[in-house]
Amino acid sequence: MKKTPYLAFTSLSYRILHIVITLGFFVAGFLANVYIGPIGVVILSAGYPLLLVFLDYFAFSGASSRKQKSMHFIKSSYKGLGFFKSAVKTDLWIKHGCILLGHLGYVLAELIYYTDSEEFLEAILLLLIFFPISGLTTNITLIISRRIALTMIVHVTVCYICSMISTVLLVIYSFLMPEHMSDHTAVMLAAFVIIETISIIVAVILYKDCIKGYTAGFSDT
Repeated sequence: MKKTPYLAFTSLSYRILHIVITLGFFVAGFLANVYIGPIGVVILSAGYPLLLVFLDYFAFSGASSRKQKSMHFIKSSYKGLGFFKSAVKTDLWIKHGCILLGHLGYVLAELIYYTDSEEFLEAILLLLIFFPISGLTTNITLIISRRIALTMIVHVTVCYICSMISTVLLVIYSFLMPEHMSDHTAVMLAAFVIIETISIIVAVILYKDCIKGYTAGFSDT
């Protein structure tokens, strides 16, 4: 069977762990919303990007480094760069898909346990903020980790930075959120558009940084 670039770059355990972590966050978000409330989801949302960035070590660590001395075989191939681009792009899509699916557990709890339409709308509005913040945090930290995290110790340190960034963003936003978000739907939607736009821009920077790091390594091969 012909493997896709993403399957060739990543191990089966790497892909399974993405699924397990996402399902774990989905269930944890569901239970947190039922038994603890939104604050529990805020805490979980701060830790979710950390896990995704930590997992990234086992597939793309140092991929953006200008001193990358691995992947000699791929770099010597005529289609090597396209192969690498496809793997990085697919990984970004999958990571952000996992973030979105993970957060849906919170909304599912609202749908099952709360019939009030206003509370359900507020859950959707919260999702529209938690999702882009988690994505933005992941993208920012991956730029750092893929540049310098060539050892596990350094990577763990970068993951700690990831946790701090995510926590600060979510805490700041939790203080800024109005008491009744449904009364400020337009503002919440505008905030989502702004944060998600920034997240997409950072994702593009991350992608291009990986490619530049890859091509810069040609001089070493």
